[in-house]
Amino acid sequence: MKSDDPSKSLRPFRPTRLGDLVRLGRPFDGGYIVNERAVQQSDYLLSFGINDDWSFEEGFRKRRPEAEILCFDHSVSQPILREQLLQNINSVLSARFVLGALSGNLQGVRNKFRALKRSRHVETDFAQFVSRRNVSFYSRGVSNASSAKFFTIDEIFHLIPRPDLREHCVFIKMDIEQYEFRVLPELPKYFRFLTGLVVEFHDLDILWTNFVDLMNQLSASFVVAHLHANNFCELIPNSKTPKLLEVTLLHRDLIKADEQELHAAVYPIPGLDQPNDFEKEDYVLEL
Repeated sequence: MKSDDPSKSLRPFRPTRLGDLVRLGRPFDGGYIVNERAVQQSDYLLSFGINDDWSFEEGFRKRRPEAEILCFDHSVSQPILREQLLQNINSVLSARFVLGALSGNLQGVRNKFRALKRSRHVETDFAQFVSRRNVSFYSRGVSNASSAKFFTIDEIFHLIPRPDLREHCVFIKMDIEQYEFRVLPELPKYFRFLTGLVVEFHDLDILWTNFVDLMNQLSASFVVAHLHANNFCELIPNSKTPKLLEVTLLHRDLIKADEQELHAAVYPIPGLDQPNDFEKEDYVLEL
């Protein structure tokens, strides 16, 4: 049995707990741990990547009703979700579905109806979410180059009215499937405007050096407030570090000089963290 590779340790990024962590979003996958102070300080939430789950954004809105929520995702839109719903309707009406039902394939029938029910719920819920007064949705993602599919960080921050853009008024949620490694290097010029971030880092087995470089850059202005291993992916070989990691960061300016900092040696934190895949145990991070 090979020993753990110390070069892949998360110990250099051991979180600083400040007693105000809260979970926003649905149970299991889709929820994230953030600092309450960062939420309450923020006038804007920039959400990069929502796919078919905006429960974090809804949770943020409920805790900070006055905040403006700007969502960006090129992979989802009302036409896309409507097309998925129509495909599921046609699947249930198809001859193959009828033959499967007549042949006694009850599991297949249940799966088709389950998919139809979910796509109907997602399409309806999305329409309700983006129609809210303080929610703006853009069917473009975020990257380091502008295109018909992507905004740049500069373009996104220019969507915020200049009089509204002040120090520590923006929170960022980022789950953009490896594009975080393109976007985060563009962000330092806007650090002073941020209260915090929660970032899902992908493919750390092949992008570990990039991750370490970005974390070191972020540490100049932010503390790591929380770490959570996403158990949908494997661990990096010969290590206890996950390939998919959720990192919560809080701006250092929001920490009081006399505030007591707590450190937990083991994550997940009972009563706060939840496994992304509810059928599997959470990975344990010993820090």
